[in-house]
Amino acid sequence: MGAFFFRNRGWLPVPALLAALAMCGPMSLIMALGLAFVPLGLLVRLWAMLHIGPDARRQEVYAKKLVYTGPYELSRNPLYIANIIAYTGIGLATGGPAGFLLAAAAVTVYYGIIVRYEEVELEQRLGEVYRSYRNRVPRWMGESAPVHAAAPKIAMEVRFSSALRAERSTYIVTALVVTSIVLRAMTVG
Repeated sequence: MGAFFFRNRGWLPVPALLAALAMCGPMSLIMALGLAFVPLGLLVRLWAMLHIGPDARRQEVYAKKLVYTGPYELSRNPLYIANIIAYTGIGLATGGPAGFLLAAAAVTVYYGIIVRYEEVELEQRLGEVYRSYRNRVPRWMGESAPVHAAAPKIAMEVRFSSALRAERSTYIVTALVVTSIVLRAMTVG
């Protein structure tokens, strides 16, 4: 199941997003608060992509070396944390506190399955290097031991343009989702 979720992680949340759109109520302060989570999640994704690079978008676990700089010093899964932030924000925006809790539970289970699959794959590929990293850096968030990683060797402007290109579809889909929520909220009320 983990392999299926991992390979299809780009489109599997779509039915849940459509359901959230159907639950959408009129414009409110809670909706605005929920929608504020979305750009926060996108910023965390961008930060992670600046370090991991576009190979993270592949449909198979593709790791030639371990990335442990930037957000990867704080969490082994900053891309998934970013998604959890954005999806729980959408849950709050469309379903209020109950939508937030439902989204938080659903994406935590969903990404938990994906992460466990990825961890097995990374351990098989990278062996002791990954096990050492896993022992120092938490799966989600928490206290981590210093990794003392060297900064990426590729220039920031190259990494930035590469990350933006890799995330282009994420930004387009996110803009469409947020726009749909706002338009729906304006017609419901």
